[in-house]
Amino acid sequence: MKNQWVRAGLFLLFLFVASRLVPAGSIDPWGLFRPQKILFMFFALSALQVMGSVFSRIIGHRAGVLMTGFLGGLLSSTATTVSLSKDSHETEGSQSVRMAAMHAAILAMLLQAVVLVGAGSLEALQVVRLHFLILFAITAVMIVILWRRQSRPRAIARGPEKILDVTESLKLTIFIVLILAASRGAQQWLGTEGLMALTFVVSLFEVHGALISTAQLLAADKVGLEQYEKLVELSLLASFVSKFFLIAVISSAQFKKRALWSLLPAVLFLVIHLFGWIHLR
Repeated sequence: MKNQWVRAGLFLLFLFVASRLVPAGSIDPWGLFRPQKILFMFFALSALQVMGSVFSRIIGHRAGVLMTGFLGGLLSSTATTVSLSKDSHETEGSQSVRMAAMHAAILAMLLQAVVLVGAGSLEALQVVRLHFLILFAITAVMIVILWRRQSRPRAIARGPEKILDVTESLKLTIFIVLILAASRGAQQWLGTEGLMALTFVVSLFEVHGALISTAQLLAADKVGLEQYEKLVELSLLASFVSKFFLIAVISSAQFKKRALWSLLPAVLFLVIHLFGWIHLR
């Protein structure tokens, strides 16, 4: 067991260092594949496995899954959603806890987004602060509801614990990279025109980058307050849509239905406000 921890730690260290050393730019003429992004995604998915094992040992399996979800969301909410959706096929563990962990990852993503928007422009943060507060509240409520609905633990025979499955992380990385490549292809097809459509496509899997860009546009007076507000809503909506897609494609039938329903309140809030049916300013 000790050797497994050492190997896992060294492998994660290697991936992290390698992800900092490889080129950040694309390696193909179409700008679809970026080595740094690919290696970091591989690192994030592998780190999620190891973190899950660490927290399960320290605070128990269920609380460990929740904590891993939140910390995984700080690394990549996309990778965390993919990992939890894949784990939903396992018979061991509570699906409600996995869903709560997914929402914990979303909470971490929103927290990061607030910090990034505020760092880019305090004026931008003032415009959308209520949007984030409402999404924080919705997500926190969903975590509490799902945590309380978790099923009673069942005694299940365990085999030898595997701390890190590199093959599984690699397969999930390839899946995410192909989706990112498709997203970038759509971005190039749209060009720089059609700011709303472009923001949506970029935000499907890179919401933080899109939020930073739109905050800079506002600071440079390239967009007005109303348009900026809609761009932020569109970015956040796209992030939820990408999670809908990943859950629908990867997760088990039992997890899929309940997880998609649990995301609906936040999505409905964003859609209703985007279409101007409610006003926060």
